[in-house]
Amino acid sequence: MSDTKEILHQILNDEKLLNSRAFRDRVYTDEPIIRTAAQLRKPETPAKIKEMKGIAFSPEAYWKTSAWLFYNQGKFMENYEDVYPMCDDFVKYYPCYRDLDDKQLRSYFAWRTNVRKDVIEKAPLSFVYIYIYELINCIGADEPQECFSRLKSFCDVYRLIDGSISKYTDVWLSDMIVYYGLPPSLADDFEDIRYDMKLLTLIYWEKSSDDELFEAISALSSYRLEKSLYYTAELEEFKKVLVRSFIKLSEFFRDKRKNSLCDKLFGNIVECTYNMFASAIFYDRQALRSCEYSFSEIHSYTCKSGKWKCRKFYGNRGRNGNLGDLLRAVDSLLREKADFRYKISIEGVSKTALKIIQAEIDSFYAEKQRAEAQKIEIDLSKLVEIRKAADITRDKLIVDEEVEEPAPVAEPKEETAAEASACPLLDENEILFMQALLYNGDVSDAARKCGLLVSILADSINEKLFDTFSDTVIDFSSDVPVLIDDYTDELKHMIPKE
Repeated sequence: MSDTKEILHQILNDEKLLNSRAFRDRVYTDEPIIRTAAQLRKPETPAKIKEMKGIAFSPEAYWKTSAWLFYNQGKFMENYEDVYPMCDDFVKYYPCYRDLDDKQLRSYFAWRTNVRKDVIEKAPLSFVYIYIYELINCIGADEPQECFSRLKSFCDVYRLIDGSISKYTDVWLSDMIVYYGLPPSLADDFEDIRYDMKLLTLIYWEKSSDDELFEAISALSSYRLEKSLYYTAELEEFKKVLVRSFIKLSEFFRDKRKNSLCDKLFGNIVECTYNMFASAIFYDRQALRSCEYSFSEIHSYTCKSGKWKCRKFYGNRGRNGNLGDLLRAVDSLLREKADFRYKISIEGVSKTALKIIQAEIDSFYAEKQRAEAQKIEIDLSKLVEIRKAADITRDKLIVDEEVEEPAPVAEPKEETAAEASACPLLDENEILFMQALLYNGDVSDAARKCGLLVSILADSINEKLFDTFSDTVIDFSSDVPVLIDDYTDELKHMIPKE
């Protein structure tokens, strides 16, 4: 025993040993308690949550649907608020309250409390869908329109956090308008309804302005005009030709075909069975009602004894490929007409449609040429000289005595090519072009010097000489100008070589 005491005394007085890591690790010292007893106890589940969970075990719940249970539990917890930390993320398809444990339930209701105070933060996706299910079931507000407004505001914010919700929420918001009979104007900014509005513009093309038609065609076409080099270079010209071509095609189908152009492009309106609030947990509390609802004459709903049907243009409700082919054809033919450097091919358009578009392009260019020919240019710089000459004439008329002055001798004036020729109908550019045609010159070079297209010069000359010959003098059917042999000699007499 004495030996033990002596050894212990040596140890307690050995500073080197006391300061060593091995000794410190082995000596028991005071340490703080990590968690209190209260913290070690399992948190008490709020009584309200216990009562809600008890609804699932009520006699009525045994023969009711899961949608009924969700609705009744949701209405029971409609005004409940909580404060609780966010739980770990988890995934559950078609989530509802009974899928959550106590901690997850408290975490959800705490998150929902903040959302209702406009503090929207990222949460497990299951929480997000439970909250959305509540609103489409009118849990959280007395009036359906208030629930709609809350859901739309929430979606506008949360899709910036997680855009995947838009896959369903846009349809559910539309369904809320229909199911609860809310004003159709609430859907005006929905993509599906905007599609219908653009389509109605094309259907009623006779009542639509050119700007409205162009906007609708561009929005619904699979052919992206903003990527077209010719469109960006000749924007206004392209717009006018495109709209005029669409109108001419619409007139042709109206007068010559059984179905309209829009029927040809977009198909027919079809009525199909519709599942209201598809892929959501929704309790239909008016399961046997009958009603009708219409967004427009091409998009409406009917419900008979709880069975819903939707009437609209089905199929691809995005950008239309058939309409895209028409735009591509207009782009291609315009490039050919203007001899644009970059050409594109034509696909999926009938010969009849191409003929109508080509005729409209030719007509547009002819009108453009006539408008340019009728322009009157006034040289304002000459007005000063005219006024001076008028003043001199006035002074001469009011003198007391008439003074004879020698008559002015006109200076010889150099004749232009047009004045020297026997063909005053044509201007200098047209005469230069005709000389190249008549005397085997370079036609393309002549047109280039004139700063005009070959086709425009040929059309202009044909039009001006038509009254003289009662026929066209230049054949341009093969895109190469060729003089009609019968008129060559007479034309050479009218237009000398130099």
